Amino acid sequence: MSTELANYTTWSCQKFKCSARGLILPFGIEACMSIPLRATLYFIFLLYLFLGIAIIADIFMSAIETITSRRRKIQYPDPLQKDKYLTVEVRLWNDTVANLTLMALGSSSPEILLSIIEIIGNRFEAGELGPGTIVGSAAYNLLMISALCITAIKTPETRRIKLYSVFMITSFFGFFAYIWMFIVLSVISKDVVDLWEAVITFLMFPLVVILAFLAEKNFYASNKIDMEEEEQTLILTPPELDSTGAARTFRKDELLQFLRDLGQSSNLSLEDKAQLFAAKLSESMHRSRMQYRIQGSRMLTGGKSLFVNLPDKLQEIHGRLQTHKTSEWKEEVAAAVQAPHEVPCLELNADEYAVLENEQICEVGIYQRAVKPQSSDGNLPADQPIGGRKGTLSKLDFDDDPQMAVLEFASPSYAVLEREQRVTVEVVRYGYTNSTILFRLDTIDGTATAGEDYVKLSEEFRMEPGQQEKKITIHVIDDNQWEPDETFFVKLSLPEGEETRTKLGSKTVALVTIINDDEPGYIEFEETINLVKESVGKAEIKVVRINGADGKVSVHYRTKDIDAVGTKDYEPIDTELVFEHGEISKIIAIPIINDLEAEKDESFAVELYDPTGGAQIGKHPRTVVTIINDDDYKTMANKMASLVQVDIDKLSVTKTSWGQQFRDAMNVNGGDLETAKFGHYVGHSLSFFWKVLFAFVPPTSIAGGWLTFFVSLLFIAILTAVVGDVAAIFGCLVGLKDSITAISFVALGTSLPDTFASMIAAKNSKTADDAIGNVTGSNSVNVFLGLGLPWLVAAIYWESKNLPFTVKAGDLSFSVLVFSICCVLGMTVLILRRYLGFFGKAELGGPTIPKYVCSIFFVLLWVGYLTLSGLQAYGHIKWQS
Repeated sequence: MSTELANYTTWSCQKFKCSARGLILPFGIEACMSIPLRATLYFIFLLYLFLGIAIIADIFMSAIETITSRRRKIQYPDPLQKDKYLTVEVRLWNDTVANLTLMALGSSSPEILLSIIEIIGNRFEAGELGPGTIVGSAAYNLLMISALCITAIKTPETRRIKLYSVFMITSFFGFFAYIWMFIVLSVISKDVVDLWEAVITFLMFPLVVILAFLAEKNFYASNKIDMEEEEQTLILTPPELDSTGAARTFRKDELLQFLRDLGQSSNLSLEDKAQLFAAKLSESMHRSRMQYRIQGSRMLTGGKSLFVNLPDKLQEIHGRLQTHKTSEWKEEVAAAVQAPHEVPCLELNADEYAVLENEQICEVGIYQRAVKPQSSDGNLPADQPIGGRKGTLSKLDFDDDPQMAVLEFASPSYAVLEREQRVTVEVVRYGYTNSTILFRLDTIDGTATAGEDYVKLSEEFRMEPGQQEKKITIHVIDDNQWEPDETFFVKLSLPEGEETRTKLGSKTVALVTIINDDEPGYIEFEETINLVKESVGKAEIKVVRINGADGKVSVHYRTKDIDAVGTKDYEPIDTELVFEHGEISKIIAIPIINDLEAEKDESFAVELYDPTGGAQIGKHPRTVVTIINDDDYKTMANKMASLVQVDIDKLSVTKTSWGQQFRDAMNVNGGDLETAKFGHYVGHSLSFFWKVLFAFVPPTSIAGGWLTFFVSLLFIAILTAVVGDVAAIFGCLVGLKDSITAISFVALGTSLPDTFASMIAAKNSKTADDAIGNVTGSNSVNVFLGLGLPWLVAAIYWESKNLPFTVKAGDLSFSVLVFSICCVLGMTVLILRRYLGFFGKAELGGPTIPKYVCSIFFVLLWVGYLTLSGLQAYGHIKWQS
């Protein structure tokens, strides 16, 4: 009995289960292990390999980012000075081309290499693991990543795809790629890939890149290049240099404005202020899809973040600054009309523009405006525009088409007292005038409401030949009730078919402010903190009159010492400020005394008191003026600028030396222990071996990143080969077919970094392009490159032997068909989300219930895809390919 048991044990240890499934594995030591133990170890090893692939893919993507971010200098005509040129920097790589070539290769390299290695390792015979992973990864990317990104954005924020024409091109090919795979395997030549089919599959890869590039350049929409848009891609302002001559990534005036916003926080060190400003810059920096992909990998492994992570003590201050800014920039839209002697320009970032756009406040660039001057009798003319009757056109060249007329508003803004009951806007024509042209005006609610505050306008108008201007009257409703000053917008557009002979100028939206004239108003300081240099001469402080401008009013103001001394540091003042009827802002000037002595910052206060004429003191009756010593101020600003640049440089993906790579690899969170969380320590502990191993990869500063590119690609190929073995043996041990292992475990493991990358992009980017816009392009590249290249190699090999290249459709064709159906349903939802207000008119985010409904729908599609593919693979669904 014992002899028989010994013989059985010897036999089972020599011919153990699944021993012939891998190219490299299994190891002989596994022979006597139990199957459950082996399956568990292989599963853990598979996860650990995915972690390693994520880390080396991080380095691979860093190399790609270094390569594609290279710039070159060119001479560009100075738009302000004729016959002069600016030296500007332009990117060598187009974003769309980079995303569809190197970026797609970087994010999909495991799937592509797995397919190539499998087919070569099988002696040029097709396997199931590589193609199955490509299809499964495409399903996960389109369905699950979209589901997560839709809900990742806080309600009611939204993200729209900006390069929509590119998205539609890649979406078509992302769908067609899998239909083409089905046609090749099941229709044209069943279970055989001919050489011409492999060639066409591979050549579709450069075709997608070319078509997407042309779409980005509006090749299909217009034969003319939008020079204004092209100019926006150039750096027309030369960068500032630091003391060493190196270019800064920010301008010092941005830093000074940030210090004013921050105020005099005595409990913050210079380093703290530098970190806060670096965090602000980090949030507004343009980031590529590759950077989001790198950040996604580092989230998994506890690596150094590409975003500035603030310590807890600074998070609250940073949050307050953001809240303060968000609450005030909307007020600027209405408040900017309250400056009769100057024309302020509101500069809004993409977030603020998006909110205004969602509120139907379009073309934010029009907010250069001032209130109308008074006439000699003290009344505001009802129809006089602000800023002069005619504006100037920028960046328009009428010599390009002498038969083209250009229309725009004479002024970007108008104001009217409520009792005047009408306002006249003026549309002017430039260029060709000997034609009849049509244009359309539509009013859009701002804070004023059509039907309650003004009469809605929505109609077409005509300009006869020779007519260069046309005045249109809009009626204002005087309700004799006090209310804040209100605004609405008038949008200029062209009827369909008019674009062939007319185009719009720069002022296509006009702001109309209805000034409440039923109350004398409130008087207050516009700012509660003012910073001035000692050498400024005079501190100019704005006093505004809000919520009414009726009648002549006045208010007294006086200065009070804090730690600055009147007559020594500034000229003390106690006098009266008068607002005439309709006047809504004044500037008071307080002389500052420059004693040419080094001294610390000093402050004094200015107070408003004793209003007359029925006016009242507003919510800002006091402002503090801080006098900053020039020398100390310059020293402090330069030192802080250096600290900020150091913080920003830490975010670069370019590694300058092996020493830096090993320091980052061996330290949690890249050495930033102050902001490291528990998750960073866990990820770092698990990935420590991989980090140290891959620190031997040449740094990206060598050979422009190309050496790093090829060495890391070699590492990815080696790991992918091992992943193929481990996945095949694991599936064999637990009874899973290769096709099911591929579309589930392997696809999920290789796509996990992309999941984090897309969610980070959805939250931090201003558009949806980096979150889901690149998914469709990556899916098409997976087929055209991941299958096209190995098919081409194998087809050539078998053609040389006069034998067909056999690829069994089987489970793959069914999986492709199910995915294609899910793809159509998913893309339909994304298109509906873009155009229906119910979803917020955006691919991502929007109202709470609709976005979660869409997300659940995408998840159910993915689960349905896996379920149907599994049922077919095990014979529960009969399928004849």
